Amino acid sequence: MSHQEESALIDVAQLRVGLYISLDLGWMDHPFISNTFKISDEGQIQTIKRLGLKQVRYYPAKSSAKPQELAGQAEAPTEEASPQPTPEERAALEAKRLRVERLNLHHQSVLKCEKLLLESVNAIRHINQTLFSQPKESVANAVALIGRMADSLLTEKDVAIYAMNDKVAGEDVYHHSLNVSILAMILAKEMALPKEEILLVGMGSLFHDIGKTKIPDNLLRKTQPLTKPEQNFLAQHPVYGEEIGRSLGLAPAVIDIIRHHHELMDGSGYPDGLASAAIARLTRIVAVINSFDNQCNQVNPLNSLTPYEAISSMFAKQRHLFDADILKSFIHTMGVYPPGTVVRLSNEMWAIVASVNTNKPLKPTVVVYDAAIPKEEAMLIDLENEPTLSISKTLRPAQLPQDVYNYLSPRKRITYYFDEASQSSGASPR
Repeated sequence: MSHQEESALIDVAQLRVGLYISLDLGWMDHPFISNTFKISDEGQIQTIKRLGLKQVRYYPAKSSAKPQELAGQAEAPTEEASPQPTPEERAALEAKRLRVERLNLHHQSVLKCEKLLLESVNAIRHINQTLFSQPKESVANAVALIGRMADSLLTEKDVAIYAMNDKVAGEDVYHHSLNVSILAMILAKEMALPKEEILLVGMGSLFHDIGKTKIPDNLLRKTQPLTKPEQNFLAQHPVYGEEIGRSLGLAPAVIDIIRHHHELMDGSGYPDGLASAAIARLTRIVAVINSFDNQCNQVNPLNSLTPYEAISSMFAKQRHLFDADILKSFIHTMGVYPPGTVVRLSNEMWAIVASVNTNKPLKPTVVVYDAAIPKEEAMLIDLENEPTLSISKTLRPAQLPQDVYNYLSPRKRITYYFDEASQSSGASPR
């Protein structure tokens, strides 16, 4: 551990239940889930003694007990270290080996997602650059991009949603329209919508902010609060978008998404103040996703909510603004702790949610901070397979100690992509 916490070396004969300790061993050289943990039973003490260690590091502030006294124990015979692990220890070591396999699968999936994400980002850039000079080609490219993503989604029974790095191959990969497209299409799939409607949701999401091409960049990127006239001007972008969508010959459902993605169920949205059933279902899907991504990725990142905070706020404070069934489906799909959420586990370890299997959203896969393990080989824990571990609370990235922050690298902007969920582990890698 590296947070300058007070610690002391103690003899293994002083171990007792309740001590928070650190093992000076390689991660694969012992059967425990981490090098640092609180001793919970006598079996763990016997296992530590069989590892051949003479001393371990103990952290008083995190312990609920004090080490045993050594007085009178120096002459007492100590248990001979066993060269052979017990069946339980062998099972734990095998579980570790499987974790390493899942880590390798995770890295492969991340590399695959990074490649596909970068291809998608480059495709969107080309579409945006040629939209007005070569409109037919741009729309055809958009149809092809959304079609490829839909085919990938519909091929897989279980989908894992990944939080990606801010940059891939040196490229800034956060694109609001791509994020909304990916999440809206995943949600549409989880709602069992037909492929034709998933494609419409994808196209509508990709072009939903097309009207912002008529808004000056300095207004779109303004980090200070907008004046009332600026707010009114910005609120016209759905109207401008509808005009552009019609000129491009986009489908009516796509144009409806473009014009009405800011409409809210209570009638307080814009530009038309539609309410309830007057808002088309596909548009309601995009409205939920658009709001979520906007809350997670503000123009000024300091104002952004964490994915957990955004989900919680939408459910607790903004529920009346969205279609109840769609919001419920979205929360079920993303989980209570969406990818990108920084958490503290029940064993007091820091972690970041790396992925969630849409069919098992309450047990995400997390990357865990452990100073004894290099960042590039960071421990991956699938909470579905760890019944004794759970998430105890969430944190904002700024609450992390600096070394933990550097290790977990929480994203300033949350970008999502998807892949097939791992079937070998029962949940997704990462």
